[in-house]
Amino acid sequence: MTTTLLSRAATAAALALLAACTPPAPEGGPSPRPGPGPGPAASGTPGVDPPIRNALPPVPASTGPLRVSVMYPPENAVVAADSTFVFGSVGAGGATLTINRTPVEVAPNGAFLAFLPVPGNGEYDVAARLGAERTGLVRRVRVPERGGRGAVTGIAAGSIAPRAAMTVQEGEMVTVRFRGAPGGQARLVFPDGSSIPLVEQRVTERAEGFMQDQAVRARETTEYTGTFAARAPLLSRDRSVGVPRLVETTRAGTATVELVAGSDTVRAPLELSLAVLRAGEVRTGTAVSTRVDSVVIGTAVAGGNTPYHWSFPNGTRFTVTGERGNELRVRLTDDLSIWVPADQVRLAAAGGGAVAGSVGTVRVDPEPAYVDVRLATSDRFPFEVQADERWLTVNVYGAQSRTNWLHYGTEDPLVHRVTWSQPREDVYSVRVELTERVWGWKTFWDARGNLVLRVRRPPRLDGRTPLAGLKIGVDAGHPPGGAIGPTGLTEAEANLAISKQLVGMLRDAGAEVLETRPDMAAVDLNLRPARAAAENVHLLVSVHNNAFPDGVNPFENNGTTVFYNQAPSLQLARHMQRELLRELGLRDLGIARADLALVRGTWMPAVLTETMFLMIPQQEAALRDPAVHERIARAHFRAIEGFLREWASSR
Repeated sequence: MTTTLLSRAATAAALALLAACTPPAPEGGPSPRPGPGPGPAASGTPGVDPPIRNALPPVPASTGPLRVSVMYPPENAVVAADSTFVFGSVGAGGATLTINRTPVEVAPNGAFLAFLPVPGNGEYDVAARLGAERTGLVRRVRVPERGGRGAVTGIAAGSIAPRAAMTVQEGEMVTVRFRGAPGGQARLVFPDGSSIPLVEQRVTERAEGFMQDQAVRARETTEYTGTFAARAPLLSRDRSVGVPRLVETTRAGTATVELVAGSDTVRAPLELSLAVLRAGEVRTGTAVSTRVDSVVIGTAVAGGNTPYHWSFPNGTRFTVTGERGNELRVRLTDDLSIWVPADQVRLAAAGGGAVAGSVGTVRVDPEPAYVDVRLATSDRFPFEVQADERWLTVNVYGAQSRTNWLHYGTEDPLVHRVTWSQPREDVYSVRVELTERVWGWKTFWDARGNLVLRVRRPPRLDGRTPLAGLKIGVDAGHPPGGAIGPTGLTEAEANLAISKQLVGMLRDAGAEVLETRPDMAAVDLNLRPARAAAENVHLLVSVHNNAFPDGVNPFENNGTTVFYNQAPSLQLARHMQRELLRELGLRDLGIARADLALVRGTWMPAVLTETMFLMIPQQEAALRDPAVHERIARAHFRAIEGFLREWASSR
């Protein structure tokens, strides 16, 4: 289930946003019955690809006793959407079912799925009948305060931002905003009595989930916003906000937001602890991650909801120019800064200069399993690796060239050419052009402080038996976490059953297999790709089945998709999607690049498959069937084999 691989912080933030802006449920609401079926079946290449079967087995009939169970939503769950799904079982396929008096279709095995308005009182009245027998239950959920059930008369609670400990450069602009009653006059008042106006504007709030708009009507709200140049420190009265790490906020006061609406004046403290670095002043720090992969992750935007983009091995040194909450702002170039976790950086004493220096000799050192490209750097600069079909580029930030020697060492057939350039004053680049497509790479600092790009040699493949001698990683997604179906089938169970079938097929074809989760015991998410990299698997495939977040219509949006992250994995993802569609014929949701832990690594091609959605009764029933497990595993196997054969023929 892809959604459960996202961070808990991202989920919490999404719920908080929905809680602030969810309007009343529409009258009538969407249909509880299935919408359009699977989309057009993808067609294979005539004469080459087998036809799509476009068939799941029929749902087996159940004549068990009438008994209502609701798997989702759980009791007292917070449901922050206008409409959401309700699913579970009544035990008997011949039963009839209503939820809040709306008829809901019951599958032959007693499973049901509905997409219904969220009731204003938070109660779903589930009633089932089989002949003269009747039973039911009331499932209670918590409905957040909905915008639109009364105009805001002052400053909306919890809307004043920023609410954080921050450090910025002197003169840097800081934006303050809050939601409040329309038609007012607002300002930000500083501790010395000076103030700036906060201008009224209309903003539209929307909610998304699983790449789709959620069933939450877009709503316009009134927001007051203004920007000031940071000159003096501020201190929040709320101790939970914390204090800045980079500079002390001595003798600082608290700023106040003020809104005058009609005859009413409302004031509230700005819970911002603000420190100011003198113009040009910076701090330096060193990467000291405790993650299993020993890297510090960088993101483009501060906050826990943004995808990982940069990855810095321990020992990398940063120029720190600011902070917000639990993150530090790191300068890469004069016009590019990123954010890294503050608890994974050891700050140096104040007073040092920015991280800067040079790159000298570049050396190519071939080894049997890889080729090392070694950059002699004067400091452990932050850097980024970019990959394409047959080349890798290392951009070293803050470095200038002193490169005279670019030494190839023993000539190697994998390396076509290595070049360096200085595209701008604060970026040094090395480009490695290969004679074959990029298979994988890793980066690290060696014992002498050199930056090493280790380029993995592609495996030698025989197109007739492409799996012979390879090591394949098979990851049965979850636990912890995972989806659940209407009759209680867990995603972890289904994933493991499919994976076991795939493991057998791979071994029969001559591959060695690493199972990251060989049984139902929980395995930490980050340990799985780390173990695959440590054991030098050639490919990593993570087997999943999916679920939606609240507010996404499952009848309209279910289907098959495959996720990848790094460029060498794109073609493997295409093979996987093609074979799964050919085998099962479900709606084609397409492949997608995503920041997921199982596909983020760079040492081997890796994909994560999402074949079905457990909440769909027919799909859950199919995922209980060993014959379907075999079909899904066989599609995975064909995709792996097809990818390898294509690779062998393209060399």
